[in-house]
Amino acid sequence: MMKHPYEQYYKLQLATLLAAVILAIVALFNLGHQWIVLLMFYILAVSLAIEAFIELKKQQLVSSISQLLRAVILFIFVTILYF
Repeated sequence: MMKHPYEQYYKLQLATLLAAVILAIVALFNLGHQWIVLLMFYILAVSLAIEAFIELKKQQLVSSISQLLRAVILFIFVTILYF
């Protein structure tokens, strides 16, 4: 059986999404630890950046730029809100 050429990137993206969900659940029960929420959003931005990289590898330039811009905006916005 052949593997998908970007399977490792998809697995990495799913792992980052799972980590973000786990951190979101942890943050719900630990309201005093705002750094957990910050880390969750940073991991979510990384997931979007990975998606942008996958789209770039698939020669989908517009979609790749769109995802990368989402990742950068999320990173900047969350950083501004935290500090």
